Amino acid sequence: MPEYAQIDMSASVENFLLEADALDLGAVWLGIAPLNKRMEAVRNVLDIPDDLNAFAIIPCGYPEYIRPQQDRFDKQRIHYVL
Repeated sequence: MPEYAQIDMSASVENFLLEADALDLGAVWLGIAPLNKRMEAVRNVLDIPDDLNAFAIIPCGYPEYIRPQQDRFDKQRIHYVL
């Protein structure tokens, strides 16, 4: 993989997940790369050509129900460095 490919792919997956959320879809990032054992397993299951590598699997679909967004803001957790 080129030097920044994993960073670029990570940004792509993040954007995919944001768009899925905007469309009221449920999705989850299942990391594959850079673990060779996982990439090889996915290659075998999906019959991916040897010149390509699996980076991630993103299952996506309509959720059974939509949970409200949790408010996790806690002012006590903010620390300032001067």
